[in-house]
Amino acid sequence: MSLSSTTRPDEDTGHKRTHLRDVPWACGARQWSGIILFAFVLTHLLNHAVGVFGVEAMQHVQQWRWLIWQSLPGTLLLYGAALAHMGLTAYRVTLRRTWRMPRDEAWQIMSGLAIPLLVVNHVVQTRIAHTWFGVDTGYQAVLYKLWPGAVFSQSLLLVVAWSHGVIGMHHAMRYQNWYTARWRIAGLVLAVLIPCLALMGFIAGGREAALGPAPEALTAAQAGRLAMAGGTLYWGVAGFVAAFAGLIGVFYIRRRVGAIVTITYRGFGRVEVPRGTSVLEASRINHIPHPSSCRGRGRCATCRVQVLSGSEHVAEPFGGERMVLASLGAPENIRLACQLRPTQDLGVRILMPVLGRRFDVDQDEAAMEWALEREATILVLDLRAFTTLTHNRLPYEIAVLVNRFSSEMRQAVESHGGRVDQMYGDGLMAVFDTSDKKSTGARAALRAARDMSRVLELLNGEMRGALPIPIRAGIGIHTGRVVLARVSDGLGANELHAIGDTVAVAATLESASKEFLSDYVVSKEAAEASGFDFSRLTAREVTMDISGASISAYAIADAATLGEVMAGKAVLGILNMARA
Repeated sequence: MSLSSTTRPDEDTGHKRTHLRDVPWACGARQWSGIILFAFVLTHLLNHAVGVFGVEAMQHVQQWRWLIWQSLPGTLLLYGAALAHMGLTAYRVTLRRTWRMPRDEAWQIMSGLAIPLLVVNHVVQTRIAHTWFGVDTGYQAVLYKLWPGAVFSQSLLLVVAWSHGVIGMHHAMRYQNWYTARWRIAGLVLAVLIPCLALMGFIAGGREAALGPAPEALTAAQAGRLAMAGGTLYWGVAGFVAAFAGLIGVFYIRRRVGAIVTITYRGFGRVEVPRGTSVLEASRINHIPHPSSCRGRGRCATCRVQVLSGSEHVAEPFGGERMVLASLGAPENIRLACQLRPTQDLGVRILMPVLGRRFDVDQDEAAMEWALEREATILVLDLRAFTTLTHNRLPYEIAVLVNRFSSEMRQAVESHGGRVDQMYGDGLMAVFDTSDKKSTGARAALRAARDMSRVLELLNGEMRGALPIPIRAGIGIHTGRVVLARVSDGLGANELHAIGDTVAVAATLESASKEFLSDYVVSKEAAEASGFDFSRLTAREVTMDISGASISAYAIADAATLGEVMAGKAVLGILNMARA
């Protein structure tokens, strides 16, 4: 995309103006430069962690690390990424219209300003000293100088740099489909474990290095030149930070004395903000509940609004906003509030309400609490001929049957790690999502289905004289992506419910069990995910009612046949072990 496609009208001059934030590559460059810097910090800390095995082990690993970061391409990549990340991030921060933000975002800004100041002396004493005077930068020499006088400053640098990078990586990955709860938990463990191991290695290596030979000292002239370079670099960085803070102040004053636009929120009234303020920032400034899962980065659509008036003055969507809106199939009057910066009066309606009783600027975690997408297996069960079963029965008899059925079915689901999502008089829907592995949920659903049939047989035996016909049920099982959303009753209570195509497919499979004269219909996806042996069964096509598309599934006549399918996998496993 060319720069001309990302320009905006300037009402004062009538010309087009281009903001760096409007250029599609700017966001990607900022993100990838951060990933490069995080990779450098990660390898550095892992090298520190080897210190628990001694300084010699640290030095050995360092040789491999130097092959990457002290080579000419590595050096250019590292320092180029540092300059790009600092410049692009500083520019983005200076354009903020409000300083109301989540705590971790505030920490990222503060830590980002602190890192250059904390790292200056370390760079001067290692990279610059080695380049100018050939100073030994091996672990023995460096740790000898750092231990124990610089323990606090180096530990502080480690914690600040690492936490800054971890937060950035989390927000860069959180909207990837593969970044499930399992990966988030593993990432959290590593995020805590790696710096702890690095500090342990630093302490162990420092104590060992202090007992070794002292490195060759610099001459007075060399030390003077190095101190002068360090002072120049330090004050240069400090000047950058000061200029950055001053620039923020200048932009703030300019916005306060500049043109004002009025944004009219349906249901919240009119607010006045400086021209160029995004609709999301205007909401935060004026404490208007407005969800935003990605915190104004244009990566999600939770902040989207409908433009009710003034659309003729609104620029066309660009870059990431255009891709997000296109993925939703949104009409022209739908925009992302975080990217919509009105230059004329505007009327909007917030499309996604804030769930819950309390509005907090940190809507990221709230969004994850109220809705998430993951792999799950859905089981839908429906009693056959329920009208016939309850015909001419006394109300008490119907109540006994329904309550006994509900109790036994819920126990069968929960005993295999599932959760009853919906329970109605003659059926239920259950969700098996306790693990991020598809195989775990699929196997649990099939085992629960087998137990349900066994329970129905027991009920038939107990209530034989009270029922006109035996109790039978059809079960549909499908594995796929579902949205787990909390549905509130408005009084504080809320329940987690599964929503999506996977639920509809499971319900269709249950309906198909009547046509196939089978107790179970299991989709090919669920069968493959379970790992059980369905090879002796023939897949059949089931047509979806709404879309008309078909899905492959296996019809299983009864619990005995399902048991053979599940046992067949166990037999195959034993045979494979014997062959091995």
